[in-house]
Amino acid sequence: MYIAAVRIQNYRCFADETIQFSPGVNVLLGENNSGKTTVIRSLAMVLDQHSRRRPDFFDFHHPCADPLVPPAISVSVTFRSSATDTIEDRALVATWLTTLESPWEAQVTYTFRLDPDDDAQCRAALEAIAPGDYQQYRSVIESFLDKYVVRVYGGDVENLLKAESDSLERISFSTLEALRDAERELFAGSNPLLKRLLRQVLDHGQTAARRAALDKEFQALAGGLGSHMLSRIDLNLLLQLVTDTGAMEGGTPHLAENLTDEDVLNALRLHVMSNGISLPAERNGLGYNNLIYISLVLASLDHQSDPTTQGSNAILFPILCIEEPEAHLHPALQYKLLKHLERRVGEANKNRQVFITTHSTHITSASPLDQLICLAIPENAQTPRVAYPGKCFLDNAEGKDSKAYVERYLDATKSNLLFSKGVILVEGMAEQLLLPVIAEHRSCSLEENHVALIPVGGLTFKHFLPLFGAGLPAAQETYALKRPVACLVDADPQRKRNNTNERFQKCYPYQLADTVTYTCKPVSDVITNLRTLCQGRDNISILPGTKTFEYDLAFHNPTMPIIVTDECTNATALRALFADATATPEKMTDRLTEIRTDTENVTVTAERAAHVVATCYLESLENTKGAHALALAKALKDAKGKPNLARFTVPSAIVQAIRWACRQQASARPAPTTGTT
Repeated sequence: MYIAAVRIQNYRCFADETIQFSPGVNVLLGENNSGKTTVIRSLAMVLDQHSRRRPDFFDFHHPCADPLVPPAISVSVTFRSSATDTIEDRALVATWLTTLESPWEAQVTYTFRLDPDDDAQCRAALEAIAPGDYQQYRSVIESFLDKYVVRVYGGDVENLLKAESDSLERISFSTLEALRDAERELFAGSNPLLKRLLRQVLDHGQTAARRAALDKEFQALAGGLGSHMLSRIDLNLLLQLVTDTGAMEGGTPHLAENLTDEDVLNALRLHVMSNGISLPAERNGLGYNNLIYISLVLASLDHQSDPTTQGSNAILFPILCIEEPEAHLHPALQYKLLKHLERRVGEANKNRQVFITTHSTHITSASPLDQLICLAIPENAQTPRVAYPGKCFLDNAEGKDSKAYVERYLDATKSNLLFSKGVILVEGMAEQLLLPVIAEHRSCSLEENHVALIPVGGLTFKHFLPLFGAGLPAAQETYALKRPVACLVDADPQRKRNNTNERFQKCYPYQLADTVTYTCKPVSDVITNLRTLCQGRDNISILPGTKTFEYDLAFHNPTMPIIVTDECTNATALRALFADATATPEKMTDRLTEIRTDTENVTVTAERAAHVVATCYLESLENTKGAHALALAKALKDAKGKPNLARFTVPSAIVQAIRWACRQQASARPAPTTGTT
């Protein structure tokens, strides 16, 4: 049995949304104010009787759907059966069942609304308000808030059958909030967590006879310790006033000699041994104390759900929610914490389900796609949108291969695409390093527009695009991430000789003109297939240039030697060619002769010269693309780190990709071109 879904109606940022969950660990991720905490608090309103907080005016969804109708909150939690169900599971939800066939489902619903008579009075008051008068609307609703009634129903809510408190008590809902003070929770107050847990593990696993023997041994030791301390203390020195005033007649103060185990537990202090030094835990690092705190909370949940110690009071369905577990934790510890929680949900009497909210790319990169739930606020929308990356792949061999590839590939850097508002998928390192500089030059910062720039390699674009709806049927497309995606792909034109069995070979754009001798393709089959895959998906744009990223940069900037770095082969000769396209540097003589012969069909002199320069530039990078990209990214910035691209022409495909991902493009998908802008 597991929580399969929660439907949230008119609560905070959600107008009416159903969030689906998986068994085990669920990781909710998204930007700030996208609804992650609201999901957790919605679950708590239904399942946590002890910490349930009464909503106020601002807990209703705003703006209201109908200003003449008193707002009401409804949250429904759906349980679904699984292969590991026990008799106790079925008994727990027996009166909440809504579907009897396997897999059966049960439902618990929280409502916060007015009773019919009060609802009618509130409607009448709302109808008397001038349209659009928000302050008066708020005043009316707040005047009725004390009359709002909280009810929790089991089964179909239309039946109005209250859920039994005894059954809800068997469900434990524990939350570690984002703004937690681990040190205060652990050590401060009259009954801190550490002391409570020490009581629980005292004599854990011992038989009754052994516990009795240990108690007797403790009393002997404690008595001796008490006598020892009393022999060293002269209490009369502290009570001179009491003696002089004769107050002793009301009773003689004395120190109790018999210590109890509770006294000793109160005196125990947690220390941490580090480099041979024992430090009080209060003086320990914040992150490590946070991890100790989480560990003790998990231990407490284990104790509550252990039938050997709790009997029939044992919790049957323990749930753990952790908001932002990355707080104060090193990335390696974030990973280990996640894996520990994943192991727990597979063990008996441990957490049946875990819900995590996070901004950590380290946690998301370590999570299987099926565990991830992405929340985002679309532009001009009043309620968040929910996406499920694990549900975005077809259930066939190709879909499974793509899903497995993406799961392997999403490291802490690349999983940033799950958090972004826009995405640019590129071929490799050169684009990854240079596009941010170009985007800033175009006054369209990728960082400020929350755009993820992800290098994926030419043949693997297809694996990532289903995350954004490509190739999915309409029903499955609803699970996809709805954000603009630009694919900046190398065109890699190809040709082959006519009337032969040759395979298509890569060629240069100017070599496509000979259609008598060759069959030509202006773009590779990769691009053709991507365009087919993305048909009907207006959020995805496939943007090839003329050949490759480096070729296009040189073709549109054939007189700017700044793009030549010392990492280029024959860098000095190449700079001379950028300075004068008609030159024939000594080290490039033979190759220039071949290129100029191939470009004879280009009739425009400036265009022909640009092709010559771009070809030599691309070939100079054959074995140094990574080092060259690093050097070029530095060369294109001034001493203050700002773009230094005066008179630099940006290829139009690059401009379109940046504008598309930054949501500065017209609503229609940009058409691929080979021009400049």
